[in-house]
Amino acid sequence: MARPHIDWIQAQALPWRHDAIAARPGAEGKILSVDDQTGAASCILRYPPAYARAAEWLSADEEFWVLDGAIEVDGVEYGEHTYAHLPRDMPRSSFVAPRGATVLTFFSAAPLPSPGGAGRTFDGRRLVRRLSAADNVWDGDFEAMGLESMRSTARMRTLRKDPDTGETTYLTATIAFRQGERSERHPVVQEFFLLSGELSGDLGTMQAGAYCWRPPMVKHAPYGSWTGTLLLFRSIGGPQTTTWEDPDQPFTWTPAHRPVLPPELAPLMATPWPRPARY
Repeated sequence: MARPHIDWIQAQALPWRHDAIAARPGAEGKILSVDDQTGAASCILRYPPAYARAAEWLSADEEFWVLDGAIEVDGVEYGEHTYAHLPRDMPRSSFVAPRGATVLTFFSAAPLPSPGGAGRTFDGRRLVRRLSAADNVWDGDFEAMGLESMRSTARMRTLRKDPDTGETTYLTATIAFRQGERSERHPVVQEFFLLSGELSGDLGTMQAGAYCWRPPMVKHAPYGSWTGTLLLFRSIGGPQTTTWEDPDQPFTWTPAHRPVLPPELAPLMATPWPRPARY
């Protein structure tokens, strides 16, 4: 997969770009990472009030989490903290953002719009029409991912598991003052976005809005959080499992700031990202 190792960058440091995604003309976007071979992209899209698209089909899976505002797809409303996975070639009768919205979005390939779709079919097994975090469902399998040690200090919710590849999208919520002790490796890409909270690890301290694309088998962690965290994870290339190792350095609440970034992004994270004001 032709994406650079990004571990980690604050989305707030990235610029908004007009028409960043061809399939969403008129929306601004922040590109978190992109595969220069397939066009697959992870991004944040900001839709202005009254944004609308007519009936269409996309050439890529569209997976999203609404950060704020609301969108409607086929008349189904997605407000803040809702999730969906819409398979490629799935017909959409409409896509609108009546009051505007900001949406964390993942496309599995270049999301090229198609004006017609007669005779197309899509894989309904891969559809997740709508899930809401407010349902308060925490059904994730820590044991299957090799994360049993987190069971007493965290909760997990599976949002999607691909029926063919086993790729998984899930939420993890950790309690305040949780502190890890060991490092991890995973045989697949691990991608995440920090939805809320503060997270300290071996490469520095992340604030809400932090994004990571980590290649397979890269050693990372331990992590800890004074605030507790809510993270959206994706495993790319198969199901996620975990190998545990002793860390190169013991966990600290005040780690050195040394994110791993491609040269064009490194200047944006030259110094630690400030904590948001609380009062």
